[in-house]
Amino acid sequence: MGFNETPLLVKVSFIMTSVGFLFHLIGFASEYWQKYGRFHSGLWPNSSNLPSWFEATQAFETLGFIAAIVALVLIVLYIFVPQTSGKRIVFILGMVACFAAAGCIILGIIIYGSKVETNLSWSFALCTIAGIIFGVSGILLIVDMLKR
Repeated sequence: MGFNETPLLVKVSFIMTSVGFLFHLIGFASEYWQKYGRFHSGLWPNSSNLPSWFEATQAFETLGFIAAIVALVLIVLYIFVPQTSGKRIVFILGMVACFAAAGCIILGIIIYGSKVETNLSWSFALCTIAGIIFGVSGILLIVDMLKR
């Protein structure tokens, strides 16, 4: 099975996962989770005394980033690599990785958003959108699996 034989929902999921990964990469690495005046901060401040909620946010966003990489790699393997193309286990693991990425990213967003209630900025928004995209991508993969 190659790209031409891949079902439409899997192709859409691949595109969405790629976009979600790009959004999360930019939001995860940039320093605009919160903005106040001319100053801004991200997930990676140069401080050793971070509150536990902030460390939890860092941990969940990092786990979400790892799961996003895994999801993208598995979907690429499922579609493009002849040895793994069309293998059900690769498909299911990719779907699970999409949901793991969505869950971790959204959990990190909830923790951060519940503590920092004002002046949230574009990096926070990109990660929020990425979490939603990974959730939708996982749902599309479930719908595709149920159709077959």
